[in-house]
Amino acid sequence: MRAAYRIALIFASAFALAFSALGAAVYGAANLQFHAMRDRDIAREIGELLDETTRVRMIDEINEREAEKLGQRFGYALFERATGRRIGGALAIAMPPAGAGWAEAAGRSGAAARYRIKAVDLSYGDRLVIGLDSQQIEEVDQAILALFGGAFVVLIVISGAGGLVLGRYLDARLDPVAATARAIMAGDLNHRVTLHGRRDEFEETALAINAMLDRIVRLMKNLRQVSSDIAHDLRTPLMRLRGALDRLEADPAAAPQAAAECDALLSLFDAILRINEVEGGTLEESFAPIDLSRLIAELGESYAIAFSDEDRELRVEVSPGIAVRGHRELLAQAVANLLDNSRIHTPSGSRVSLGLAVSGSEALITVADEGKGIAPVDRGRMLQRFVRGDNSRSTPGSGLGLSLVAAVVHAHRGVIELTDAAPGLLVRLILPTH
Repeated sequence: MRAAYRIALIFASAFALAFSALGAAVYGAANLQFHAMRDRDIAREIGELLDETTRVRMIDEINEREAEKLGQRFGYALFERATGRRIGGALAIAMPPAGAGWAEAAGRSGAAARYRIKAVDLSYGDRLVIGLDSQQIEEVDQAILALFGGAFVVLIVISGAGGLVLGRYLDARLDPVAATARAIMAGDLNHRVTLHGRRDEFEETALAINAMLDRIVRLMKNLRQVSSDIAHDLRTPLMRLRGALDRLEADPAAAPQAAAECDALLSLFDAILRINEVEGGTLEESFAPIDLSRLIAELGESYAIAFSDEDRELRVEVSPGIAVRGHRELLAQAVANLLDNSRIHTPSGSRVSLGLAVSGSEALITVADEGKGIAPVDRGRMLQRFVRGDNSRSTPGSGLGLSLVAAVVHAHRGVIELTDAAPGLLVRLILPTH
């Protein structure tokens, strides 16, 4: 049986059991109440008759009550306690022992009926017995049972039909998900779960699955692109390394060049590994509160000398008291990458600005230069791995600097923005404050 129909069957069965338990409880409570009312009626009748203090007056009162309408429900009998002889009343039973009990006698219709009786001894030596015909209570009990029985049958029919409808509805909503999964397993990565615009739990699940599949497709494309870029970017330094090693046999002076090529390759692989580490999803476990104002100020102070040596000016404006929760080393490396890019890709005599400010619950790190900048159509692409702008072809680098910055910012639940500094490039890192 399919899970959808099994769930519907379980639901219908649970509902039927609950209804049965409720019906049994209602029937039992009603039956107890009816019986308590019957015993109270008998006790009240006995209390009224006990006022009669002689046998003659008791027989006259019984005859009067039997002649009235009340006698259609009650039965009376007066016995001489010493002999057991019935001396009054029409309730044709043998003298019972004192107390409450049951007896069979002719009922209102003349047929045998079951009476609830109570016998009390009188002071003048007789025993009074009053019985109440239980036929009426039994008829009510049967009516209640019939009512609940009919309602139970109707409930079973409705529950069964509702279960089938629910099962088909679940099948209709879940089948597209299964079909999408089968299509993906068959290699059709473009297949998606059909959306109906109902905004219910199934629709939210479908949206989440579609978003997950889109993410998987992007990751696979990125993986293929990265593999291709790695192969392409490693080809040139490996060829240079091979040439340096070949020259090393004849010219020992080529050893520094070979070592430099090896260092460049190691740096490339270190950058790739660091990006993979940041994007792995476990970085947040090592987060701690960071005085971001102090970190940016220290970076600005250390880089100011390097900028000055290369005939460039670094201006630093840091607002005090700004803290974030994150990884200090990675945040420092991200800002350092931006400063290195500005130092390398700006002309001599230009000015670079490093700033930190707060806006609401966000910390804003900005790096602005006076270089050639990045065309708006290329700004999103520049955050990908191994992507370099046309203005950077003649400068050293692997095209991983901005992609590492983007990975670090995203790992800190932040946003990176590339905009125009007019002239130059303005990079803005937006991080949630701590």
